Amino acid sequence: MASNSSSTSHNIPRIPPELWLRVFDLATNVQGLLHCDGPSPSDLPHTLVKQRDQQLLKESLAIKRNIVLVCRTWNELAIEFLYQSVLITRVQALSSLHESLQRHSSAVTGRNGLGWWTRRLDVLIEDDRCEAADYGLLAEVVRHFSSLSIVTLSMPMLPFNDCWLRQLPTSVITSLAETCGPSLQLFDCSESILRPCREDLMMLLAASPNLSVLRCPICSPTPGNRSSKNRSDVPVMSKLESITLMSVFLRDYLPRDKDANHLPALRQLTYDCIPPPFFDHAWKNFVKLSCASVTTVTLDFCLPGDSLQKELDLLAECCPALDKLVIYFRSWPEMKSQLVLPPISYLGLHSKLAKAPAFHYQALVSALGSLTGPKLKSVRLLHASAVEELHEAQPSLPDEDVAGLASSTFRLEDHEGRLLFN
Repeated sequence: MASNSSSTSHNIPRIPPELWLRVFDLATNVQGLLHCDGPSPSDLPHTLVKQRDQQLLKESLAIKRNIVLVCRTWNELAIEFLYQSVLITRVQALSSLHESLQRHSSAVTGRNGLGWWTRRLDVLIEDDRCEAADYGLLAEVVRHFSSLSIVTLSMPMLPFNDCWLRQLPTSVITSLAETCGPSLQLFDCSESILRPCREDLMMLLAASPNLSVLRCPICSPTPGNRSSKNRSDVPVMSKLESITLMSVFLRDYLPRDKDANHLPALRQLTYDCIPPPFFDHAWKNFVKLSCASVTTVTLDFCLPGDSLQKELDLLAECCPALDKLVIYFRSWPEMKSQLVLPPISYLGLHSKLAKAPAFHYQALVSALGSLTGPKLKSVRLLHASAVEELHEAQPSLPDEDVAGLASSTFRLEDHEGRLLFN
């Protein structure tokens, strides 16, 4: 836009700041990652989805940093976009971020600080040298973020921390509850080594009336081993639509009144079945009370394959609104033949074993051919690699099994919803 001709430069129209803001938004926006619009649209395991999201956030952040360095005007206009999402992957970044937030807060009067623009905070630190003081600094950083809607924590263990407790310091959870509880919509610490104790988590849930998605399947044991009578009760979460649980740790989410439903808006349930086999009255009662309106269930199945039918029977009995079921297997042979599905229309399948041999796909095709699902319309292989491996294994598949799938009442689809066998 520079010109040696003064007459020419005077003819260049000034672009209104509102248009620049729109340009910056289009250039840096990552669709669906700054606001919580309910359950995740992807059926893949959350670990894989999180890896993709992190990469998108990093790419967006690189663009934002370049924009604010162009000139002073762009810096002033685009600084809000730079702080919309904060991603912390190194302990050293905490101190520099804290200094920037502090410096800007003291420099401006009558205006919102930089942290007011932040809608998403991801703290994904893998460095095991994180000290107790670093968590204190994180708690101070959180105090600047009054408008957070999405928080993801994946924290290493404290030095000399008890390997059983693994408790996320209370100061971090307190800062979240007191600073951004009303705006918080998604809280995720499902992959963190350190996790909040139950009392701290209940404090955060009570302070977050708009929470829509909760992924905290395991709490650190509460210090003092409080009895159930002395523990904080589970608050009624009237807007919670999606929750991730682990059946063996269900007790942390059971209200004092065993016949009360504290999750009236629940529509998506994700849960892990882990060894040893677990199937008891408490879990069944919880599913029956809290999951009557659930439409989607994601089952991370790590038990012997013969146990799966028990889980399917439970869902059929207790989840009358269920329409979509997603199952993660350790390997395809764990999907046994003659399974009877709940009355669902969609079944998503994923195997955690990469580069499975051909006989695994023979077992998968055989199991699919014997499925009983009167309302089933589509079965989808969720990962592209599974689709590729199935195509590679197709010459070794029995012709009658392939022909049976091609003529079945449901569609077998690839990860993008295209028909696999014509």
